Amino acid sequence: MSYNHTLFDIDRQSHVATITLNKPERMNAIDQGDAADILDICKRVQDDDDIWIAIWTGAGKGFCSGADVTGGPRPTLEGADLNRLLEEGSWISRQANALYDIDKPMIAAVNGVAAGAGFSLALACDVRIGSEAARFVTVFQERNLPPEGGMSWLLPRIVGASRALDLSLTSRRVDADEALRIGLLDRVVPAERLLEEACGYAERIAALPPSSVRASKRAIRRGLETSFIEATRYESQLGTLTQRARQDSKEARESFLEKRKPRYVGR
Repeated sequence: MSYNHTLFDIDRQSHVATITLNKPERMNAIDQGDAADILDICKRVQDDDDIWIAIWTGAGKGFCSGADVTGGPRPTLEGADLNRLLEEGSWISRQANALYDIDKPMIAAVNGVAAGAGFSLALACDVRIGSEAARFVTVFQERNLPPEGGMSWLLPRIVGASRALDLSLTSRRVDADEALRIGLLDRVVPAERLLEEACGYAERIAALPPSSVRASKRAIRRGLETSFIEATRYESQLGTLTQRARQDSKEARESFLEKRKPRYVGR
């Protein structure tokens, strides 16, 4: 299946999917049609057992400049009171929920500006690798909006509450060096090596049993939302479930004993 402004590629050998936002003339800004495509892609990534990891990046000089505001005004509810308006879920929120629900590792290869909903998309990924051209800006306040796309939940957990407020309230731009220092980026690499580094990182994860990788992501995400006792119980539950992947469990044991590189199949 093809999409209007998004490229979707799967390397069946490495089990890595690469999603490229492909509207470089708009710095890969996304409109509601693009968001619908992203929802479909999220479902494909989650449902396809042959995809173990996904890389998100942008074409041209930008990662994603946020919501595309050139297509007309945002839809409103005519005659609705303020309470109802504030309760309506936006397409940006639906996109964020779909991204967050994926239990497979997601890597953001941030090649340029990540603003607004694009910033939120990068935050929803598990690891962010950036080039020296990576830039982050919240931008929502400049549109008379609070943080969207999960930013209010994700950003303080990644950089801390005070830094999250600093970035949100000032809407100032964060360059790659500062992003690395405060934890928005996990590493910074030369632009010409960005996708190579992201793919290498993905392949390193893909060398591990996919069931335990997915269970680890589930455990860490649950740990952000629950108590210590509940987290340890969930770890035990997941440990039992991963053993259902009997071929990979057997391969993990045998490769260790035989001192060779394991070959996992996801079953």
